[in-house]
Amino acid sequence: MRELNQILVPKRRSQERWFRFLLFVPTMVFLVLMVIFPLVYSVNISLYDYVRGREPRFIGLGNYLQLFQSEQFWLVTWITLRITLTCVAIEMGLGLLLGFALSQRIPGMGFFRLIIFLPMMLAPLVAGLFWRLLLDQTFGLVNFFLERIGLQPVEWLTNPRFAIWGIILTDVWQWTPFVVLLTLAGLGTIPPELQEAATLDRAHPWMRFKHIYLPYLRMPIMLAVLFRSIDTLKMFDVPYILTGGGPGDLTTTLSLLGYRNLFAFFKVGVASAISWFVVIIVNVLVNILLKILSPKRKIPTETVDTGL
Repeated sequence: MRELNQILVPKRRSQERWFRFLLFVPTMVFLVLMVIFPLVYSVNISLYDYVRGREPRFIGLGNYLQLFQSEQFWLVTWITLRITLTCVAIEMGLGLLLGFALSQRIPGMGFFRLIIFLPMMLAPLVAGLFWRLLLDQTFGLVNFFLERIGLQPVEWLTNPRFAIWGIILTDVWQWTPFVVLLTLAGLGTIPPELQEAATLDRAHPWMRFKHIYLPYLRMPIMLAVLFRSIDTLKMFDVPYILTGGGPGDLTTTLSLLGYRNLFAFFKVGVASAISWFVVIIVNVLVNILLKILSPKRKIPTETVDTGL
């Protein structure tokens, strides 16, 4: 019997290992086909002078050099960064304020939370169409109310001074609730004893925020900044629906520029290079934000016994 167990136990363990390995096979196949292969293929395409209807020609980093020498590309990059920085700054400030306001235990606060969270549930395409109607120069409700109070109507989507602010307004309206949601989640983890102690001690609001709220909000704030920065850098739907990148290229983002090169000019190689430039920017920004926002660990200093 002992000899039989010595034969069966290793065999059973070997079968368990193979079974565990087979459980991972569908996931690995899915990752290779849907993630790894498209990434490798797009990198390969970005190294070719690939225009639809012509034979692809290997040019190495030629597409990237062409982009870096283009004034339009750097203008679009600056516009994308400007939209990202402005949107994230406004959403973080407004989201924190609304989060603190909505965390108060007041009757009917649940209804206001529902109203605040509704824009986040809409698709960006729907939000863009909604604000396109609101900001319409002739029939929009915004200009309608401006006229009622004696102001001149504004060309929100065609004036170079205001077009970019229409995009920023739409993004802030839709995604500030995301910051509010993370803020409420962070505030919900604060022990009530700390808040009661601060109230009894009559702590200054800034000291209360710094020593009680901020430690519990650090991770939600970091997540909000990361997700909103990544999402805004890849913004495509709202500029496409609201302005189409106009007037001129003053509201064109990098994603919209890649879309134009691919579907309007059929420059597949250049479009792939633009996409990978966005990937590089996102990764650099994420690493910078992680270093800035991550809590710094203090290294304990060891006392040395000198024998004195």
